[in-house]
Amino acid sequence: MKTKLLLSVLFMALLATSALAADTYEYTGKGTVTFNHKMHGEKMECSSCHTTQPPQKIAITGKKEGHALCLDCHKKEQKKGNKAAPKSCSQCHKK
Repeated sequence: MKTKLLLSVLFMALLATSALAADTYEYTGKGTVTFNHKMHGEKMECSSCHTTQPPQKIAITGKKEGHALCLDCHKKEQKKGNKAAPKSCSQCHKK
């Protein structure tokens, strides 16, 4: 009984934390990738990533989806001379 109550409290705390930090998303796998939605939104159009109207949350469920969406764009930015675009795995994937 105490375990269920503790898990419920922890779950609610997690939901509250997620709601307060809605502009930052974390993806886990080979290290945690933290995505700052607000910062990206200030630098590019929503339609660059959100291809549906109205825009919907993008589900990144694995390496293939994440790299197709994120890494390809970062490579394009590097070619344009954007030095802020991550260049190595460890710049996005934090252990």
